[in-house]
Amino acid sequence: MAQTLTLCDEYGIIYQAMKILPDDELKIAFLEALAELEDNECHRTRKFPKTRLHKVKGVKQAIYRADIDKVSGWRIHVQ
Repeated sequence: MAQTLTLCDEYGIIYQAMKILPDDELKIAFLEALAELEDNECHRTRKFPKTRLHKVKGVKQAIYRADIDKVSGWRIHVQ
């Protein structure tokens, strides 16, 4: 059963993304990507079909890249 979590935008990231993203389709895709990144089942199985979450190579810090939309090139970088 899915667990309901409260989405907290402590740093205003979601608010800023809603101002930057050019159209409603990308805004919805951004929220879907966040939902997948918050899904415990995806982390347990290490499968992220929508965002294709993976570690960025060639950087010393642990930085991960998740696609909002594969075709347009919009991405989320998580540290």
